[in-house]
This record gives sequence, structure tokens and C-alpha cells, in this order.
Amino acid sequence: MNYADSARISTVLKNLWRNESSLKDADIVIFDTCSVRQKSEDKITWKLKEIPKDKKIWITWCMVQHNMKLNRILENKKISQRWTSKFKTWNFIWDIKQITINDVKFLINNVFQPLYTTLKKKFPNIELMFRIDDLYFLPLFLKYLWYNIDNIDIKNFSTYIDLIPETSNYTLNENIKTAYIPISTWCNQFCSYCIVPFARWFERYRTVDNILNEIKYWLDRWKEEIVLLWQIVNKHPEFTKILKEIIKLKKVKWLRYTSPYPTYYNDEIFLLHENEEKLCPHIHIPVQSWSDKILKLMNRWYTIKEFKTFIDKIHNLKRNISITTDIIVWFSNETDLDFQETLNIVKYWKFDMIYTWIYSPRPWTFAYKNLNDNITKKIKQERRKIINDLLYKISEHNNKQEIWKIRKTMIIWKKINKWQTIFYWYTDNFKNIEIDNFDIKKIWQIVKIKIKDWIALKLFWEIS
Repeated sequence: MNYADSARISTVLKNLWRNESSLKDADIVIFDTCSVRQKSEDKITWKLKEIPKDKKIWITWCMVQHNMKLNRILENKKISQRWTSKFKTWNFIWDIKQITINDVKFLINNVFQPLYTTLKKKFPNIELMFRIDDLYFLPLFLKYLWYNIDNIDIKNFSTYIDLIPETSNYTLNENIKTAYIPISTWCNQFCSYCIVPFARWFERYRTVDNILNEIKYWLDRWKEEIVLLWQIVNKHPEFTKILKEIIKLKKVKWLRYTSPYPTYYNDEIFLLHENEEKLCPHIHIPVQSWSDKILKLMNRWYTIKEFKTFIDKIHNLKRNISITTDIIVWFSNETDLDFQETLNIVKYWKFDMIYTWIYSPRPWTFAYKNLNDNITKKIKQERRKIINDLLYKISEHNNKQEIWKIRKTMIIWKKINKWQTIFYWYTDNFKNIEIDNFDIKKIWQIVKIKIKDWIALKLFWEIS
């Protein structure tokens, strides 16, 4: 999602300045931040230390948004009266046509107190904090900050959610064939540990036509893999229709989505996975825990029985679907028995990949306010090691089953040193794959390959 957001930031700024690929050539460095875990915010603080003092720093997205103070906006009565009927307390949707240069100071920097002041003392080159939803106001912000910006007409601007990026949104690994397409924004689910609703506000959905227009834009620029994004991507009321319409597009080679939620699936989606080759044979579905007690504390809207029924439907499809998941194995009040239940189901379902997370209490959330983080750091690390060791054994077993199978893969490349080049990416069922000898003319193409070797979490192959 951060890659897709960064593309939109670049689009707004592209007519003002040049996008530099290296830090040393840049005048301004923009941090597009995450706050899902405290570790994510800590990384930003460390990264800020690496920025030379002569570079301006801007910060946006979750790290600043969950620190946003409504009273900083409402303290100006005139603005408050003007906007009382224009926005909802949770959504903070400004009426674009009424924003003026005099209002800008209430939308940037000082509304993020005390975070802005605290960071500004440590890093004086921080110039701007802004909400990602206010992306269209960036030129106006810059004028307020005394940049020479002409011809600003925000009345013609759209909203962040409808902005189609005009600059590449490929990832830092230089994957130029994949387009990341957000189909919704924000989240209403309120899992008890999750900061997203407090950092990103409530759900809004893009129209099918708007989504397809962005996809067609990227297909015309040589993209072949489409990845649909959002916190609960299949909660979009027209998600099934979106999948069907994308599958009809001839230039689409691969279609993926992340992350879904089990209770928002339907039989039509399962049939698409079974019958449509473009829809990749992989589903990433977060389970988080295999204890009903813990799931209730997490405010996950399903039971173990319901999730088992969901997994059974995937395994009963005629097409073999790879399943990956997220697990929090050290949530508040998790007992040894709760943890063992999770281990048992991991052994039973043999997930191809498990992303394990150390529970990190996040401000504003129900768990932060009402549940004690009562598991020691030592126990957390022990449980993480246990589940990761189990993952390696399962991955070895699963990957061994791939030997001599024909798979599709798209190859990108990475130079290790001047004597060796390793080619790598992932298969259609989302398994890492590597080769040390490849026809460089076929880079960025989707090719058929035969699996010839394996280790835990990685496959090796030869051209079929």
C-alpha cells in the first residue's frame, strides 16, 4: 500500500519537481509511514538520523495520522463553524472548494502536536507533516511554506481515493511488471489490537470504473501483474465483479489480491480461483490465532469452526491453491494451551508461509486500553522461534511436493557481485524461486518452468 501511496505523491509533485532516484541528489525526502507495529515507527526514527541536515523532510501517512489532534483543528471557531456540516469527526473530509491559504495552517504540522514539536527538536530539517488524504492540497501547502508555486486551483482537484497515479508504483526491488491498485481505503473492522481505523479512519470504496481505469492505464504501460490492495480487500461490496472485470482484460497475465477476510468470501470467488488461470493459485488469509478465546479478545469476526470450513473449501477446489497466513502467537492472555492449539492447526493445514508478529500494543485500540500485555519478552521470543522452526519443516515438506512440477514464474534479476548474477522472483503460487543461469532476454516475461530442487522457503528450477 505504501508503494501505491508513494506513486500518488509523486504524481501530484511531478509537475513541480524532478523525482530523484538517489538520496544525495534530492532536496526533499518524503517518508510514507506505517504504524501497524511500534517497530515500524521506530524504524522511521532511525531513518531520520540518516538524512543529511541540508535535506528537507516531509512525513505523511499512519505515523502522523494517529497522532492527529481534532482540537487543534476546532480551536479556530470560524473554521469550525464553516466545516461543522462538512465533515464527520472520524473521517476528517474537508470541503475542497472552501479551503483557502489562510486555512492551511490548521491542516499541517500543528495538528500533529506533540509529535511534530518532539521530532522537530531532534530533526530541525523536518518541514512538513500532512495527511495522505490532503494530498491534493500539497501545492497549497507549499505556497504556505513560501515555495514559489503558481497557478494553484484546488477547485479542480479530486480526492485522494480517486487519484490515478501517473508515475510508476513499482517496488524497491525494481519489479516493473507489477501494478499495486488500492480498491478501498481505511477500515471499519476494529480488531482489538489494530491501529488502522484510528490512523486511516473509516472505509471508503472506489468505483469499479475508477479501479478499471487505473488498471488499464498501467496495462498500457507494460504492466502484466495486477495486485489489488486494502486492509480487508474482499470487503469491497463489488469485489467479485472487480475480479471478473479484470480477468476479462487481455493484457492481464496475473491477478492477485491482499489481504482478504474469511467471512467476506463467497462461492463465486472460490469458483474463480478454481477455473480462471489469471487468478493466481494463492490466497493469503490471516488467521491470527487458533483459539476461540483469543479470537474473541482480538475481535476477529469468525470462530475456529468457521475458519476451518473456509480452509476446507479452498482445499476441496479442483485447482491446488497455496495458502499463506499471519499469526500473532503472543497476544494478551494467551496461555500455553492457546498457543498449542495454534501449533496444532499449523501442523494440520501446513501453510506455505506464516508471517509471525510480536504483539505490539498500539495507542487508541481496545487491547491497549483494556488488555494487559502480560506475556514476557522471553516467552514471546521462545514462541516465535517455535513457530518459525515449525514453518521451516512444513516448508521443506511442501516444497518437496513441487519437484518436477511445471509452474509459471516471472523473473527479475539482482546482481550479487561482479562475478555472479542471481535471477529470482516468485511462482504463480507465490513461492520464492531462484536460478543462477538464465536467458537475460526473458527477464520480465512470465515463463513456464520445471521445479528441479528445493530447500525451506525457496525453490530452484530449469526452463520447461
